[in-house]
Amino acid sequence: MKVISKLAIIAAIAGYTAVSAADSLRVVDQNNQPVANATILLGFEPGNPFPGNVLKTAADGSAGVPGDWKAALPVTVQAAGFITTTLPVMMPGEHMITVSKVDGAVQMEIKGTTTGFGRLITDGKVDFGMVIPAMSRESMLSFDISSVISPQNDTIEIIGNAVDIPSNVTLPNQEETYIFPITLDKPDYRVYVREPGNYQMFVMHGQFPLQRVVNDIRAGKSIFEVINHFTFLEAGQKSVTVTGNIKNVDLSVNQTPFNSTVALKAPAFPADKVMVSLALSEKSGFYVPTDLKRLTPNQAMNLKSNASLGGGSVLSLLLDAPTTTVITRLEQALKDLNPLEKFTRPFAQEDPVAANNYNFNKLSFAFTPATGGTVSPQFLPLVAAPTMSGNVIKVSVPAINAGLTPAAMYMVMSEIETLGTGTVKSERRTRLWEVWSPGWTTQVELPKIAFTKNPKFKYRWEVLFLARPSNFVFEAAPTDRVDLNTVTHVTRNAMDL
Repeated sequence: MKVISKLAIIAAIAGYTAVSAADSLRVVDQNNQPVANATILLGFEPGNPFPGNVLKTAADGSAGVPGDWKAALPVTVQAAGFITTTLPVMMPGEHMITVSKVDGAVQMEIKGTTTGFGRLITDGKVDFGMVIPAMSRESMLSFDISSVISPQNDTIEIIGNAVDIPSNVTLPNQEETYIFPITLDKPDYRVYVREPGNYQMFVMHGQFPLQRVVNDIRAGKSIFEVINHFTFLEAGQKSVTVTGNIKNVDLSVNQTPFNSTVALKAPAFPADKVMVSLALSEKSGFYVPTDLKRLTPNQAMNLKSNASLGGGSVLSLLLDAPTTTVITRLEQALKDLNPLEKFTRPFAQEDPVAANNYNFNKLSFAFTPATGGTVSPQFLPLVAAPTMSGNVIKVSVPAINAGLTPAAMYMVMSEIETLGTGTVKSERRTRLWEVWSPGWTTQVELPKIAFTKNPKFKYRWEVLFLARPSNFVFEAAPTDRVDLNTVTHVTRNAMDL
């Protein structure tokens, strides 16, 4: 069977071929189960380029193909409960197409208390916990700051000043001094997932020097400029089965000390860019962070880790440095730890209009195994935002680095919901339409597909260029989904509609 779409992209680029059989299509889900009653459009709209180009799948997910299909056409699949999927170029033949389930519409809340901090003394450092569900390789494709910092807030009071703290951050009971004594006490966390299933809940115990960090934030420095003041000490995790809201998921932070390191060396990147690296441990296909640091060009640094958590990797991000002082969720919370804040505003110039998270749309990242020696990531070039004229999306194809080869070009249209309160907002993305191309191309003509749009939300097209090492050895894809274990480099950008 000739497999087109997401994983066959890799096989096609590598030179794999398959013998064409009788023309037929089969639609399956991510578990390779048939999808019945799916609508398949051959071409750009019903009746174009020939009558009878709209098909329906049978109970086994299959559909016969009309004899008028003679040349390469876009093929689009739509089915209830699944994301619309388009393959821009498909030749007649026998094909299997995998479609993804729609993103969950309801947020399921997981909450509990973080414990195990021990006896905390007044030492000028704030101890905190950060709770994060373990991440998959697929979720890293859409990485943004809300993957680490919750878009939801919990409000605590510090000397009469209401302070919004991201809901996945906890502050064990402690007393520190910043001008006046400050008591911090937020032992509980809340995190949210959108799909039922089994999750590995992970908590990190970290510290930061209170006076130094708050002073830097008040002076207008970004979270990227102070993040290296944060020290991560240890972690804990727990497996949780989620079918709805769940409470009393208490997490102990002292199960695993971060007692080993990963050596990292930054490349020579332009001074107007920001590089941030996460040390990751992997187990059963899911990843948890053990350290987070900013690096300057050519800087060498050790990131904390622990081999017992699983195989080590480093996810490195490259993005544009902010050109104005903007207040992220975490920056705002740190600034508000000053007990005199309500009497001393404004501090540095802030831009409430631009006070969303930093722009993670324009981003290049490298996923590098930590297999011994020094990790030395290289980045695909950052790319310009795509443009759209009619049904044609045009993109700027990046240069490919030596030692890499294109794996796929992925485009996704999402519905963007703004979350959060006050001047600091976050976003939740719901995928509506996925487009997978077998190579990097300067433009893609989309079929004429209509979506009902909510005027309260924004809509966005993202374009991602995926690459893998040229010498990566793998077998021909058994399914049509991109094997993200082969993808090591991504550069992306987006445009709002």
